[in-house]
Amino acid sequence: MILFCALFFVYQSALLIFLIRGATKLSKLETKAPLAKAPTLSIVVPARNEEDTIETGLRSLLKCEYPHLEIIVVNDRSTDGTLQRVESLSQNHPEVKILNLQELPENWLGKNHALQRGSEQSTSELILFTDADVEIESDFLKKAVCFLEEHRLDHLGGIPKVTSRSLILYPLVGVFGLGFSLFTRPWEGKDPSKDRAVGIGAFNLVRRNAYQKVGGHQSLAMRPDDDLKLALVLKRAGFKTDCVNGVEGMEVEWYPSFLSLVRGLEKNVMTGFEYDFRLAFVGLFFFAATFILPFALPFLTEGTALAFSLLAATALFLSYLGQLYLAKLPLWCLPFLPLASPVIFTIFFRDCLLTYLRKGVTWRGTFYSLEHLRANRMPLPGTHSPNNKSR
Repeated sequence: MILFCALFFVYQSALLIFLIRGATKLSKLETKAPLAKAPTLSIVVPARNEEDTIETGLRSLLKCEYPHLEIIVVNDRSTDGTLQRVESLSQNHPEVKILNLQELPENWLGKNHALQRGSEQSTSELILFTDADVEIESDFLKKAVCFLEEHRLDHLGGIPKVTSRSLILYPLVGVFGLGFSLFTRPWEGKDPSKDRAVGIGAFNLVRRNAYQKVGGHQSLAMRPDDDLKLALVLKRAGFKTDCVNGVEGMEVEWYPSFLSLVRGLEKNVMTGFEYDFRLAFVGLFFFAATFILPFALPFLTEGTALAFSLLAATALFLSYLGQLYLAKLPLWCLPFLPLASPVIFTIFFRDCLLTYLRKGVTWRGTFYSLEHLRANRMPLPGTHSPNNKSR
């Protein structure tokens, strides 16, 4: 037991060092000079039943200090007052254009189809895909475009600050974010030797010609994680991508309540494992070993083994503290880590089980079968030979 606990402490320490190194490599939105000539830009906003947030999000976009800007709102079969709110706003803002969708074609997820149709309305050099509930600071967009141009990128993802009106969700956000960082490694997107890249639904900025060359969202038609995988598709096609920490320039509410979080994640977990339940079992095992076992071991050990167990738990607490700091989450979440970890694990386990039992997922009122979802599977990040050819 002493040897096991000692090795487990080494494992947790290695994760801590890995995350610290990753945090130092994650790009910051810093530029050397202002834009000499701002490329034209279209913002595509998909919206389905977003009447409570759409106006606030659009007003933040309208305040962005950027020339040649158009905002394309895609009303995706909304049954509430979303369309009316957008129409009212557009009367005084001609830069807001509306595309009203009434039907969803076969073999498409609703949001992905809306993004594809919205992009088809754009003739701009750059396209920003963002969600209806994202609020962006007035100068963030210009800084992001300047960063993209300065580094000659084809895609730039931005990680937003996550908020919630429910305080109990903040510790869960921290655990989810820490797991997300370990799984996706967003700092490796800019490394051409790594088969990893991360897109973010709140902020996916892409060159229109690169987006079109990979087939747009057609190549991601049945993927609930289209935002994440857009960057990976582009990188595997030889385009340059990066991801920045954008917590200082934009924010989004994760979920308004615990119940909405549980239901919202139903579509996400299995897609990360490419709908392979064997991989899901392995993933859940490692999650439990990483985030739950450190708090169970001290109750099962004594003496030297107990000391190593406590050191392993301390290393995990430090990793979590770093995540809270980088994500601008409240530091009072720290002591709740032992409670938040098993809650997130239970949610993940439930999502995998429901997908298995239902043989598919339900997203925003539409059911998508495993057969159709699996037809759009991709090689896992880190398993594909990188395409180093710059385009």
